[in-house]
Amino acid sequence: MEELKKGNGVPLYYQLKTILRGKIESGEWEPGEQIQSEPEMSASFQVSRATIRQAIAGLVDEGLLIREQGRGTFVARPKLEQGLLGFYSFTGDMLKRGLRPTSRIVSVTVTAATRSVGKRLLIAQGTRVVALTRLRLADDEPLMLETSYLPSSAFPRLEDCDFSAKPLYEIMAERYGTMPVRAKEAFEPVLVDEFEGSMLGVRPGSPGLLLERLTYARDDVPVEYCRGIVRGDRCRYYVELVVESKANQE
Repeated sequence: MEELKKGNGVPLYYQLKTILRGKIESGEWEPGEQIQSEPEMSASFQVSRATIRQAIAGLVDEGLLIREQGRGTFVARPKLEQGLLGFYSFTGDMLKRGLRPTSRIVSVTVTAATRSVGKRLLIAQGTRVVALTRLRLADDEPLMLETSYLPSSAFPRLEDCDFSAKPLYEIMAERYGTMPVRAKEAFEPVLVDEFEGSMLGVRPGSPGLLLERLTYARDDVPVEYCRGIVRGDRCRYYVELVVESKANQE
């Protein structure tokens, strides 16, 4: 049992959270395994239950632990990892993992582009766009709530398509001859609001990731602006970094 060190400038709850995270990430504690109760852990580490509670709450917020009312605290399933190394689609990525991807259509409307949407798609404010809101699921588990905006002039009657039967990018390629070739994505942490929480099956105020993607076709014209909320407890994104050659560093 690792010991907590008092008086070293690092709060006890933070030291404990680091130790518990290590047990999860190393596999010592397996997914679905119930961890010690607060009194048991308090006795093991010789700290107050308030310290135990604060450490566990932090790991629950990170999605590494799950509290179940009346049962206890359990190790969560591993997060789904997505590398930001190239163009990808939700459907294709889930299929590669052996998961069954589905999309639940929340709404499809033709509306006037806001100033923000118009700026991203290089169209005037008020221009007609198709707004497609979908709940993305893997093996029936909701993972992402996203809204895609596409210019109506480039994709006439797109709102009539069956998006639950075929991926958006496949429809764009087959029906309109538009093949996405690159995209820019940005991520930032957010707190899920009441509507997003109800769609994603998490409590309002739970951690999430705001994903914004601008997709381009071959002529380098933006064809889709997507704004999505990703569950922070189930998804994780990563990049790979390569050390530049010495000549490039100088």
